[in-house]
Amino acid sequence: MRVWGKTLTARRPTNGMARAAVEGKVRDDLLNEALRVMLASSHADRVGVWLEPDQNCPVDARQIVSFRGIVTDRDGDAAPAEWSRLSPEPPLPQELLVGLQTVEQELAEPAGRAMIATLIEMRRALWVPLVVHGHLRGVLFAGQRKTQALLPRVLLESVAAELALALELEDERRLGRERQDDSRCVRTVLAALSGPAPMGDILTDILQGCTRRGADECGPAAVFAVVGRPLKSPESKEVLCAASLTMCFAWVSGDAAWARALESKPLSAVWQQALESNLVAGIEPGPTALDEQVARVVAFPLYAAGENLGVLVAGISQSSASVAVLERLELRAALATAALLRQKRAEEAEEQEFLQQDLLAAVGAAEVVVHPDGSITGRSESARILLGAPAGSRGPLPPASPSEQFVDLFSAKELVRVKAWMRKALPLAHHRGVSKEVLLGVELRSGRHVRLQALFSTAEDSSRVLVHPLPEFGVANAPDHSFAEILNVIEWLEEGVALLGPNREIRALNSRFAQIIGLSSQEFAGIKTFEDLIAALGARTADPANFAETWHSLDRNTEGGVREELYLVHPVPRLLERAARPILDGKGALVGRVEIYRDLTAQRIFQSKLLQTEKLAELGQMVTGIAHELSNPLTTILGYAQRLLLRRDSLGGSHEARQIFQEAERASAILRQVLLSARESRPERRRMALNQVVSRTLELLRFSSATGHIRLELDLDPVLPFVHGDPGQLQQVLLNLIGNARQAIEGQGKGGTIRVRTAHIAEKRVLLEISDNGPGIPQAIQARIFDPFFTTKPAGEGTGLGLAIVLGIVREHGGKLHLTSNPGQNTVFSIELPATAAVDMPLPAFGGAPPSLARLSPLPAPESLETVHAGAALATWAGTRVLVLEDEPTVARLIADVLEDEGLHVDVLLDAREALDRADRITYSLVICDMRMPGLDGEHFYLALASAKNPLHHRFLFVTGDVLAAHTRDFLERYHLPHVAKPFRVEELTDKIRCVLQAITPVEPARALTTKKNVARK
Repeated sequence: MRVWGKTLTARRPTNGMARAAVEGKVRDDLLNEALRVMLASSHADRVGVWLEPDQNCPVDARQIVSFRGIVTDRDGDAAPAEWSRLSPEPPLPQELLVGLQTVEQELAEPAGRAMIATLIEMRRALWVPLVVHGHLRGVLFAGQRKTQALLPRVLLESVAAELALALELEDERRLGRERQDDSRCVRTVLAALSGPAPMGDILTDILQGCTRRGADECGPAAVFAVVGRPLKSPESKEVLCAASLTMCFAWVSGDAAWARALESKPLSAVWQQALESNLVAGIEPGPTALDEQVARVVAFPLYAAGENLGVLVAGISQSSASVAVLERLELRAALATAALLRQKRAEEAEEQEFLQQDLLAAVGAAEVVVHPDGSITGRSESARILLGAPAGSRGPLPPASPSEQFVDLFSAKELVRVKAWMRKALPLAHHRGVSKEVLLGVELRSGRHVRLQALFSTAEDSSRVLVHPLPEFGVANAPDHSFAEILNVIEWLEEGVALLGPNREIRALNSRFAQIIGLSSQEFAGIKTFEDLIAALGARTADPANFAETWHSLDRNTEGGVREELYLVHPVPRLLERAARPILDGKGALVGRVEIYRDLTAQRIFQSKLLQTEKLAELGQMVTGIAHELSNPLTTILGYAQRLLLRRDSLGGSHEARQIFQEAERASAILRQVLLSARESRPERRRMALNQVVSRTLELLRFSSATGHIRLELDLDPVLPFVHGDPGQLQQVLLNLIGNARQAIEGQGKGGTIRVRTAHIAEKRVLLEISDNGPGIPQAIQARIFDPFFTTKPAGEGTGLGLAIVLGIVREHGGKLHLTSNPGQNTVFSIELPATAAVDMPLPAFGGAPPSLARLSPLPAPESLETVHAGAALATWAGTRVLVLEDEPTVARLIADVLEDEGLHVDVLLDAREALDRADRITYSLVICDMRMPGLDGEHFYLALASAKNPLHHRFLFVTGDVLAAHTRDFLERYHLPHVAKPFRVEELTDKIRCVLQAITPVEPARALTTKKNVARK
């Protein structure tokens, strides 16, 4: 055998394309393996396989991208070199290119028509598409010189499936390498940002990562990448518009000529647009491009801290132009933003330091700059005067002697205090800006007393210390009546306050202190000393001995304040914050201590419950998103299962086909209930059946959990009046009460019974009762269970909001909620609601099983199904052209199959922008559009047609799985647009289409009787 002129001496055994792909074989090996399989296992005279070019292969943007592959004959004749390329366009069959279907051809003489060269001498041809995720990635071919010869269709489709798996594996490996490269880039830049690396080096590394190319490189492979910063006038602080900005592109990777070209038009328009819109912008370089490889120039705004710090501009080649490449470049733009933000903050810190220096000099503050080694590196003029230094050169921070130490400014007896204060306060000033650690009454060598406070750090990691002189009289000179004033002040405070004397005697306690600690009047009156205070507090903690030891050690600290949290367990759990600090006189002598107690219990509970509520909200959003994504495959399964049942062969009447449809219908009901429960609901009051709410709630609980050891009993009044309320809120009441009952029964470790009962108890009152035979509710806490944040469950398992919400909803509906509980026996929650009118609602018997959710109607027999489908009478509009816009290929194909079976002409598009262009050129009678699509969604597609005054916007039918979302409902109601909710049955779709077409082009009754035979279900 000969392949491309090379003779294969022997036919090697086949190993399979999937195995070759797992072993890391290159594409040529995969193609050769595919040819060996097709020749070894079939009698085809000629076989071929073509794949789309690898992403690493260079592609000329001016040419149509063609598939590349190998063609060979069984007799070993060499195939022409031009046969190795196959263009995915006519004269290839349309069913192959668009429908992605296998095509068999009977070939006659050309007779002047166009023919693919590979078909020369062939009388029969087989074309098999290689499809990956709904996209044509290659083509397989087999040809026979004889007319009656069989074509190896099953074999080629099997080979195509294996090659599709190999291409998927190749894509996953490439994506894995790209993700590793992105992660490595992020780690490198973050490590550089946390160190002293210059910003220019960091940006250069980022840009080199954008343009990294080569077979072993996994970068975005941009042709060039540059980062520019706007040049601002130093005397102007106003934010200039993008058009008036001057951009300096100082960091370049690639050809530097691009940086110069971006400073002027037309390329400057792309980064100006990005800065004005704060969005990614792109432009084609046009005929003036410096490099023909650049197909598009893209600009990423570097926005942070409320302003545009700059812009990253990259040139992308035709072969690497994709959304994934843009996302990878956007990641590197974010890293560049972080680098520029660090530089901006460093510049602001330096500017702030100069401003602070000028401010301190202007107000005449005594300031000393202290190096981390303790030496003085500068002092202000006021500090020179205060510290007794001779006045020298003017300026805020004159130089100081390198050998002069800060501690040398103070008397010998203050050295220990000053050194200890420096170790504590100076690092705090370096990290926080201004330290709260103040040292009072420090004596200078001159005998004067000052107060020390660290202000902020300098660019050289030195700290600025404010030296404030104190008056020469002490606290003892203060009038005695001031203490009475202090007592009056602390009595009005919301915090508990304790004033202690120099010998730790209790001088004052306000009444709020007794309330926070939980002291009786006798206990409060008995606290006279510090030991009494420790004993009273320790008795309310979990470990009194350890509490007393820790308290004594903190009390001996006289150099600064203390702040800690106390957890009391008696008489009720409570979290307190204790802030204590010494009171010193003018000479630094200890004259007492003040302690302030603040109750943090409610604050912490609120914070924890708020966090839990946010987690529950996020979980609800995630569940809603998952349910919405499941609506597409369920629509496809349900629709094709129903089409299968309509067939008049063995498959259509099989038990398996009916079982598939029934299970798909059941899954659809579950999905709709989940979306209904988690929707963005607006409170609405309407007349509703309470029994129906109970049935739907119990069906949802049956879906969500299996409670084999808990029996559920129903006692529903078959003749129950309507109530006026919100079904969603009443369903939440049932979910909370039944969930609490289930948890109570499970907590006692044995089975139990939950009973739900409805009854008409008065002329205008109905009863909803939920009871269980669980452990009951203790009498001591029955009055508190409806309080917000009250819960008896362990930490992390309850929010304490469930029953509070239940009570609020019942009261909003004008109802009453009663609790009856016998500890150890049962619990009964009774809800009375007002009835709207004495209208009977007969309720069918449910037998022994719980009621099921209101689902789609049961599936009729196959004969009646055909009648139902024919009732839609869509064949009346045979020949009508319909546009189907749906990003999910399987759903789009299902809708197209249903309409084509009725004789309608259907165009299927997956992209909304392409649909806009098609709608401008072609007249359609109807458009069937999905609501949520990537890029341009259904809502904006409709608005675009309406703004263009295209009459097609009056002929819309939306197909969506998001109909329960508030914004979706608002949009559909605002424009009075018909819709079908996913997942749907075939007759639901056809009925809705018939209604829309009937409203647009009414049909005469005589014509409406004519229907077209369904040929798609033979």
